[in-house]
Amino acid sequence: MSGKKFKTKFPGVRARKHPTRKHGVRFDECYFIRYRVDGKQIEEMYGWLSQKMTAEGAYQLLGELKDNSRRGVAPRTLKEMRELNRKAEEADKAQAISFEEYFDNHYLPEAKQRKKPKTIQTEKSHKRDWLAPVFGGKPMRDITGGDLQQVKDRLFAKERSPRTIQHSLAVFRLVWNHAKKRGFVRSECPTANINMPRVNNARSRFLTPTEASNLLEAVKALDERAWEITLAALYTGARLGELSTLTWAGVDLQGDSIRFIHTKTGKPRNIPVAAPLKSMLTNKPKGEPDDPVFTNRKGEPWKDAPWAFRQAVEDLGLNSGREDRRDKIVFHSLRHTSASMMLSAGVDIRSLQSLFGWSTLQMAGRYTHAIDEAKVSAVATLERILSEKHGKLLLLRSKNEA
Repeated sequence: MSGKKFKTKFPGVRARKHPTRKHGVRFDECYFIRYRVDGKQIEEMYGWLSQKMTAEGAYQLLGELKDNSRRGVAPRTLKEMRELNRKAEEADKAQAISFEEYFDNHYLPEAKQRKKPKTIQTEKSHKRDWLAPVFGGKPMRDITGGDLQQVKDRLFAKERSPRTIQHSLAVFRLVWNHAKKRGFVRSECPTANINMPRVNNARSRFLTPTEASNLLEAVKALDERAWEITLAALYTGARLGELSTLTWAGVDLQGDSIRFIHTKTGKPRNIPVAAPLKSMLTNKPKGEPDDPVFTNRKGEPWKDAPWAFRQAVEDLGLNSGREDRRDKIVFHSLRHTSASMMLSAGVDIRSLQSLFGWSTLQMAGRYTHAIDEAKVSAVATLERILSEKHGKLLLLRSKNEA
């Protein structure tokens, strides 16, 4: 672009003609605005006549910028205005992104860095099978509670379990909150308007002392390493994940204590070491402080319940004839067994809450059967003692009773 700038009839607006390029029959013109900001003279290009920019338009914009400068608000320069417009366009574009696109290009790459492959696969299947077919590429910002109700209705129509419905909507909520933190959506997640189906997956069954003893023997006959973690689960009431992440740094045999750092609630928990557990740990080869205590035959921490445990349960017929999966013995049943036995022996709820890491006392509700059985046993014991001591127990009545 050549040629000198010249004044227009609008103060503060200058123009420059293009030497060759024409706009219609006249030479194209480029317009500039000149003004002061914070005592500094600024000149910025407004645009070309061929781009539908005019000297009058430049003058109107100049007035807006000067007014903003007097009031101390942005934008005060054309550069600031263009930057704000660019950000607004990016925000609008981000707001228009579809759920599927955000899931694949933003949520999934980050989630893969912190979640297990099995979890990622499950979330992908929920997106593919239940969420995406309803949304159909709709922008995330336009998804409503009505869309999520359709997802819920489709799952019900396909006779999926309440837990599956919860999981599908939970995946949507995870992705939505992920997007909100990054500015892709602004409103609250629409799952708040959906009534979630009630789910009762609580397992209440526990082993009797005889069943527990037989199970330990059967597991040990199949796999010594599997027996070690099974024994530890029974005597600590710890979850499989807590035992799998236990390192030798958390084992204090001199102090008869085990410290679980990686717990479900995120709060470290100390557990006293029972004699059988201490004997097993004492005879077990020690590792470095950061080495896992319980490993499989490959020397890796357990990720799932040991095969030997599941095989022993099957061999002993502990789940024979039981159709309800909540009534079947699984590895987590060892935790229920520990709690139930302690309650039956008279251990108070507060102590168990600390030992088992329950966030609330309501978590002990599933063990009320053990408390009831303990009460029955206590009354029977009282009856036996009194009968043995006095031979025949007489019921005394007051004089007023006939």
